[in-house]
Amino acid sequence: MKEKLHLDKSKLIPLLGGIVGILLIVFGGIIPSGESEKNTREEGYYEVSFYTESLEKKIESLCMSISGITEAEVLLTLDCSTEYVYAQNKQKSGSEGSESYTTDYLILNQGEKDNAVLLMEVYPKIRGIAVVCTGGNDAVVQQTVIDLLSAALGVSTNRIKVAGS
Repeated sequence: MKEKLHLDKSKLIPLLGGIVGILLIVFGGIIPSGESEKNTREEGYYEVSFYTESLEKKIESLCMSISGITEAEVLLTLDCSTEYVYAQNKQKSGSEGSESYTTDYLILNQGEKDNAVLLMEVYPKIRGIAVVCTGGNDAVVQQTVIDLLSAALGVSTNRIKVAGS
């Protein structure tokens, strides 16, 4: 019996490694990874945040392509969050003098889930742009940045401010 319980050391190490691997797989989903906080926040916040950061980086790059600017930092403010437009079914009811409309959203059945039909996603409008850059104290550079951003993004010039760093 002692001989049966006696394992060769060369077989023991891979066996223990396999057991540890299985335990990590089984208990890996139980141990918190710090991402639970991310999952509790709304998805829309991340979409708008990503949209804002992406625009800021593009504006920084655009500003740095202007003569006299070697560094730029941009801050955007937005009007609201992303707006979703769903398909609707409007029906007129009532007589000619007292007409009324009922509106229902168009719903698709997909197995156990019902989903409204999304027509489009409208990103928030830019409320204002602040740019801090090298050469930003120069009136010519300021006006060039303001004109460029106004034309590129459709933001009025009084909502764009440029300062030197």
